[in-house]
Amino acid sequence: MSVDIPFTKRSLEQLENPLKRYRIHDSGQKSSVKGLILDILPSGKKIFRFRRKHLGRDVTVSLGNFPTITIENARKLALKHASDLSQGQNPNEVKREKKQQADRERALSMSVQQLFDAFEVEFELKIKSGQRRIKSLQDIRSLWRSHLQKLVGHLAIDNISVQEANNLLKLILTKNSVAVRNKSLSLIKSMYADQDINPFIKIKKLADTKRERILSQLEVKELLDALKFEEPIYSDVVMALLLTGQRKSCVFSMEWKEIDHQRGIWLIPTSKMKIKKPHAVPLTIEMMDILKRRSIEAKQGEKYVFPANRSQSGHITEKSGKGSFWWRITERAGLRSETKGESVTIHDLRRTIASWSVMRGGNIQITSKLLGHSDISITASTYAHLDVEQVRAELGITTAQLLGTDMQESKVDRLVKEVEQLSEEERRELLTRLNPYTV
Repeated sequence: MSVDIPFTKRSLEQLENPLKRYRIHDSGQKSSVKGLILDILPSGKKIFRFRRKHLGRDVTVSLGNFPTITIENARKLALKHASDLSQGQNPNEVKREKKQQADRERALSMSVQQLFDAFEVEFELKIKSGQRRIKSLQDIRSLWRSHLQKLVGHLAIDNISVQEANNLLKLILTKNSVAVRNKSLSLIKSMYADQDINPFIKIKKLADTKRERILSQLEVKELLDALKFEEPIYSDVVMALLLTGQRKSCVFSMEWKEIDHQRGIWLIPTSKMKIKKPHAVPLTIEMMDILKRRSIEAKQGEKYVFPANRSQSGHITEKSGKGSFWWRITERAGLRSETKGESVTIHDLRRTIASWSVMRGGNIQITSKLLGHSDISITASTYAHLDVEQVRAELGITTAQLLGTDMQESKVDRLVKEVEQLSEEERRELLTRLNPYTV
């Protein structure tokens, strides 16, 4: 509904709250301004607006609430906007540009710490919607605190030049691995993604030599022997890591509701998987035996397969320092080294089960499914060379037969050639296994 009345303080104060919103126009007075209107809402709020055609379209500008804005001031504002429109200036666009400029200025004064805080809040919202995982946020927080916060947290986001961005990453690299440097770059690039200027945008990741450490059969035996001296929960969790080939975050947080005892399947939910979809892991007889025993020993209503009362998460966590169960086990098994990168890590167990699967003639595609990779190319980039060695050995036998060279050398000669191709570690393992047969 729309009516025309003279705008006076008394007439506007006497307006009653309507059941439905309606509008009145300023008219009937010498001082009335064409296009000045008042919207009356059921809540009792009265809002002055100015409405005029501009370039064939209706333009409505909010002026303020009555009586905070007087009728006289509302008319002055309406006349000003009428003048602006006649000169081709849309007051709403001017207001929008001013707001955007203020936002830019506010962003420029923002610190990198505040930028991370905003990024963190947005990440938490994505977790709630199922787009990201809690584990990813934990990794990001750890990376920020350990490698970026002290270096850049106090700086204004516009105070980092491209050269300074490069120097920052070089500094991180002097103290840490290429992987840490690359992860730091990915994080800070993501933080700056919505900024007008991103000093990190053109910086590339460095090529990183992939870790290829896998346990030999002898080392696995030594690891299993070392488990005999541990509490059952720690020996069980290490066996679960080895027998399932899954990431430690998934194994540590394994829940009873995820286990299908009847079909022997562990269904890892989407929230725990990098590939953003559930992952079904077939469980071997040995793994099912561990779960049956733990189920019998579990307290009533226990959520996790590997619970830890003192842990904030409620389940086992792995810390790399001395005193952790993994440190004790690898120390006892002789799998620790003073040389950086030489000690066996928990992730090496995952790599070991996958490598053994491929080396014994297993299919890369099946191995990829076991590991829960989103793309088979991820598996191939790490394990394809093992598959190639199988092909090479088979090709060697075939070509030897084809050329007749297999008839010209004895079995011993062929064995000697194969032994010469073994690594030093593999030769030691061979000697250890042959030792019972030596005279």
